[in-house]
Amino acid sequence: MLNKLEFSHNLRRTLQHVSQLPPLPETTQQLLKLRNDPDANIERLTSLIEKDPSLTAFIMKYARMSIFGYGDRISSVHHAITLVLGFNTALNLTLCTISAGCFKLPNDGALGRVRIWSQALACATLGSELCQKMANKDLINCDLAYLNGLFHNFGHLLFGHLYPREFSFLNNLVSRHPELNARALQLHTFGIAYDTIGMYLIKAWNLPEEIMTAVAEQHFPDYSGNHAAYVKLIAVAKRLLSNQPNPDGCSNVATAALLDELGISESDAKLAQERICGSQNEFLVIAEEISD
Repeated sequence: MLNKLEFSHNLRRTLQHVSQLPPLPETTQQLLKLRNDPDANIERLTSLIEKDPSLTAFIMKYARMSIFGYGDRISSVHHAITLVLGFNTALNLTLCTISAGCFKLPNDGALGRVRIWSQALACATLGSELCQKMANKDLINCDLAYLNGLFHNFGHLLFGHLYPREFSFLNNLVSRHPELNARALQLHTFGIAYDTIGMYLIKAWNLPEEIMTAVAEQHFPDYSGNHAAYVKLIAVAKRLLSNQPNPDGCSNVATAALLDELGISESDAKLAQERICGSQNEFLVIAEEISD
């Protein structure tokens, strides 16, 4: 029988040793440099994306989604970036996609790669839309908010990569019990949850502190420390996308109160929720294609 305290202790010890974690891919490092380069331009990013046919197809497929309204008019990566995504969103999508490729994970199941990707894309897209509706836009950098959504469930990828047998058990457990909270099941079974695992990964990869904080605290929207607005935004996005009444377990904090703190009207949040939830099948199709 699994000793969850011992397992949790051993996993935490592994997570604290950067050398035992998958390194940030070289192309991702190039993208981070490009992201911080004041002279970066769309041509350089386009050239990098077009070196990978599967990445090219993914970027174009995403830009053709019905929520953006361009469809088949997007005929190139350059079109996708200039007409729909913009430089930062395209770069962030590319960065996250390449980073995810270094993890071995099954495609199927409630926690499989397809489901993880579709949730990440939906969360990032909704978070970005909500960010644009904030009364005080100085509270949050919308590009970082988008990255928070993309990286929020990377802890599942790392857990599956490091412990495939235990991940398979958890994946089956969550798939059999969709009515139960996946994080609670993981915490109960293994003594550690994907948000903590993801935090260690973000820290090891030296990604921005805002992302690390949002990943670590995403289930605690009552968090009030540094970068609290990022935590509250991702918590709202996840709540609006979830079929469960209380996905983060923080029932003392109402979604309406979080929206009020962020300066987002409930009507704007509702419209954004309907747009993104109405595109869930498209997110799933894109996730299936990128997971092949």
